[in-house]
Amino acid sequence: MTATKDISLIRAVKSGDIQQVYALLSAGASVNASNADGTTALMFAAQRGYTEIARLLIVNGADVNRPRKLYSLTPLMLAAAANQLDIVQTLLAHGADVNAINEDGSTALMIAALKGYTNIVRVLLNAGAKTDIRDQDDDTALKLAVQQQHFNVVQALLASRTLDVNLQDEQGETILMQAIDIGATEVVEALLHAGADANLQNIEGGSPLAAAAAGGYSAIASALLDAGAEINAKDQDGETPLHLAVVEGHTEVVQLLLSCGADVEAKNRLGDTPLMVAVLHGHSPIISALLQARISDKNLLNTTNLGETPLTLAATQGHADTVQLLLNYGADPNLPADDGKTALMKAADRNHIEVIECLLKSGAQVNLQDKYHATALMWAAHRGFTDAVEILLKAGADVTLKNTAGYTALMLAEFNGYKNVVRSLKKACAEE
Repeated sequence: MTATKDISLIRAVKSGDIQQVYALLSAGASVNASNADGTTALMFAAQRGYTEIARLLIVNGADVNRPRKLYSLTPLMLAAAANQLDIVQTLLAHGADVNAINEDGSTALMIAALKGYTNIVRVLLNAGAKTDIRDQDDDTALKLAVQQQHFNVVQALLASRTLDVNLQDEQGETILMQAIDIGATEVVEALLHAGADANLQNIEGGSPLAAAAAGGYSAIASALLDAGAEINAKDQDGETPLHLAVVEGHTEVVQLLLSCGADVEAKNRLGDTPLMVAVLHGHSPIISALLQARISDKNLLNTTNLGETPLTLAATQGHADTVQLLLNYGADPNLPADDGKTALMKAADRNHIEVIECLLKSGAQVNLQDKYHATALMWAAHRGFTDAVEILLKAGADVTLKNTAGYTALMLAEFNGYKNVVRSLKKACAEE
């Protein structure tokens, strides 16, 4: 009989029938009656926002802190999740534990922060909700609000002045870094205003500015620089924010960093400068920006880095637009890399026809020889690149030159069985 009354009580609460609830309680129904998953009558009232029913249940002895079997959720958590402000206030007024945690370590504050319920967050904070509790995923209320970009909730949490904005997780990541990763500009600015450290690095040496640069967030990068971010800070790989912006092709961020004094000659652990990284990826607008920043320094163009000049690297990669850009800025078309190969030789060795034509038009000498006395023609012939051979022959390539092993371009082609190349070279020999 009592079980029937308990079931009827839950049904009456769910339907919002306060008269029936009163009658059933008077008839002996258990005020803490629950269904199979442990959801009590008070929990149903909390979820649905039935404030008067909740008060009636509490007055009659309902346990305001009893957790549900499923996920260990309390009435306060359920009310917070449903954005039931009056219920939250009622529960708190009657002794609900504001810092109770559920099965995964979350509190009512975390739930409200995740949902973006600013008014609930404020009420919970005023009731003494702790901001430093972490759940099983190492999330705090602030972190959850940042991840969801609930700006008003972030502001409310920061205004409480009860949290450490520079708290780091196991990877050394701060809330600021996490806000940067998702491009939440307003949140970043709020965190900086609240005292977030613009130079705190994670365990890999990554800085907030590096994260902004890699993400292409120029407005965030600007805010960080205004907050005193170190512009040339390096991570464990020696990468500066400029390196990272260059790698990802973020021209606007590159221009911002350059205007603020970023070091264009900084090298990462591999020895690469931002210019060489830009050349490797063929980011012509960024190359132009880097060269504009050092327009008077021709050494930037005509010195080797890890054995390559910017031009020889661009030629190797086949970036014709980049090759032309470097030539326009004064790169020497005949300056060899440390292996003795010129840009023309490297382009010929990889059949980059457009690059070959660009270099020849810009004064590349067709008969220069590398340290093995190989010419661009020999490299093209050795690979069997007929079109490249034809272009080089028309440009005056000398078919009689020999490498240090005594081979001519024709011999190399014959040895490798490249019939079309052999035909072209024999024709050129006959015309000699």
